[in-house]
Amino acid sequence: MSNFGGLGEERAWRSATNGRGPWWNAGASHLNQALPKKHFDQLQLVSLMDHYHGLKRLT
Repeated sequence: MSNFGGLGEERAWRSATNGRGPWWNAGASHLNQALPKKHFDQLQLVSLMDHYHGLKRLT
């Protein structure tokens, strides 16, 4: 079985054809497995969620 971005081929196919929209899939476990947050952290991209939680702690 091939491996696509951290997902097995079968799970990647089921995820791609699940009929759900991008907003639902964005919070799904299959997407977090395929594209973990640490990957984006390594690219030094800004995390809006991290900023949100930081601001929330200040209030």
